[in-house]
Amino acid sequence: MAKRSTQLFSFLVEIAENIQTATETFEKELSSTTDFGSLATRMKTYEETGDDLIGRLITLLNNTYITPLEREDFVELAVTMDDIIDGIYAVTVRFNLYNIKEITPTMREFAKDIRESAVEITEAIRKLHDRKLVQIRDHIKALNVLEKHADQLLVAALRTLFAEYTDALEVIKLKEVYEILEDVTDRCEDVADVLESVILKNA
Repeated sequence: MAKRSTQLFSFLVEIAENIQTATETFEKELSSTTDFGSLATRMKTYEETGDDLIGRLITLLNNTYITPLEREDFVELAVTMDDIIDGIYAVTVRFNLYNIKEITPTMREFAKDIRESAVEITEAIRKLHDRKLVQIRDHIKALNVLEKHADQLLVAALRTLFAEYTDALEVIKLKEVYEILEDVTDRCEDVADVLESVILKNA
């Protein structure tokens, strides 16, 4: 494989690894900090790293005559993965803006699902780099399972909110946080959908 083609895949791997590191940090910090301003700043740094990697990927695409995948597939994978960090950053901003004092078990469970999804994405992108297309489907299935679990988690969390919480403002805050967290798992499944499309085109 030509050097530029290899580098295109390497950028995708770097983007995925940046997301995985961000999700690992997010999950860890939810168990050990209430300094959500600092956490939001850290997530912003990961977001900026992702944006820089996407910019470099697009520049390389523009300077590469023949690409190993369709150009739009490289861009769609990169941008769809980037949406994951955007969602996590949005949640940390809400933690700080809404002055969230307590991290609930539901938040921690969402964080675990998101981190596990990021691991699956990273492994899938590494296999794409190595052209092991058939093996990617195992990670796609795992991402679908994790997203379905997050759907169930959101329903259970909202049921508990409306049944047990009496502070309407607190309900509004937590409901939005939970919905953004669930949306992050949707973005992870979006990556799985793009990967499935890539496999079909290149099988």
